[in-house]
Amino acid sequence: MSHSKPDDKKVDHAKLGKAVEEAVISNYVEFLGSTPRQIWTGLVRGLFFGLGGVLGATLGVTILLFILQQFGGLPVVGEFFRGIGEAIKQ
Repeated sequence: MSHSKPDDKKVDHAKLGKAVEEAVISNYVEFLGSTPRQIWTGLVRGLFFGLGGVLGATLGVTILLFILQQFGGLPVVGEFFRGIGEAIKQ
């Protein structure tokens, strides 16, 4: 059982690659010429960048507080970590 393609359905990869490249370049040139599109793209990118930063920082502080609470029961360094945890909460 052979899985070869018929000759009429042969794909010219060089032509296909060139067509995709031209489409990407023309889209980029169109983007550069459209100030409203650049503003909108920058705004959306900035919103998502800020949201990601806030969520990442919140998750990081939450994990840090959880770890500090776990170490709070140690006799020698427990008070030190407990003080750091309280300072972060404030």
